[in-house]
Amino acid sequence: MEPLVRKLTVRFVEERLSSGRADLVRDLAWDLPARVIFHVFGVPDEDMARVKAGAESWLLLMRGRPTADAQIRLAQGLAAFWRYAETLVASRAEHPCDDLTSDLLLARDGDVPALTHQEVTQIVYELLFAGHETTTGLIGNGARRLLSERHAWEEICGDPARIPNAIEEVLRFDSSVIAWLRQTTEAVAIGGVPVPADANLLLLLGSANRDPAVFADPDHFDIHRQNAKEHLSLGSGVHFCLGAPLARLETRVVLEELSARLPSLRLVPGQTLRFHPNTTFRGPLALLVAWDT
Repeated sequence: MEPLVRKLTVRFVEERLSSGRADLVRDLAWDLPARVIFHVFGVPDEDMARVKAGAESWLLLMRGRPTADAQIRLAQGLAAFWRYAETLVASRAEHPCDDLTSDLLLARDGDVPALTHQEVTQIVYELLFAGHETTTGLIGNGARRLLSERHAWEEICGDPARIPNAIEEVLRFDSSVIAWLRQTTEAVAIGGVPVPADANLLLLLGSANRDPAVFADPDHFDIHRQNAKEHLSLGSGVHFCLGAPLARLETRVVLEELSARLPSLRLVPGQTLRFHPNTTFRGPLALLVAWDT
């Protein structure tokens, strides 16, 4: 998928980053991952605002702490988001296209029953959120961190081969998913602490990624860190992120194009970063940058 990702990235950079100042989230990181995952599932570009609004409703309702009035509004947005996925699946069931939604409906594996429309809708519904929101956060966090650590930005400008490991260090140091919810299936001891079955757990991935037993000088951002990839930001085992290769690809291409085209890129001083109020997902809602034209 790299040709598509690069084509979109180049287009956005040339069209939207031309005046010497921009909001890197609004003008690039917000759109790009959504356009890519929409291409995968066959969602038309003109539906972006609807899907993004549905994804935001999911985030704030399921991981935030909204007021009673806000809960009603967000629940309505979530229901609309589900109906959108339902309509997309029904459309592809009637008229299959060259996209993943159609492939899921047509998938067969010997005697294993085919996925039901309900199951395909659930997959589409979840991935239309997970397939872009976290990558938007990763691109925003990555740009912020690298531009804050000027020497790191200058290093990737001079040697793009450093970008993949820089992305792993961003994932470790400033993850777009800082915590996750799990429930124990049986009684277990964690770090010597007994935890009963069916206990609700908040897994602090951001804390684990700063574990001094794993990472030397963990509060130091180092794009040369040899074991940066040992972070837990993308999960582990059977829970490893399905979209990890795509998120890494998109972030790599963005950093390659920005560092090659705008080496003087820098953060606008004095800005106050804002984040969605929630327990899990973390990425700046805006990131003001400037560069020499």
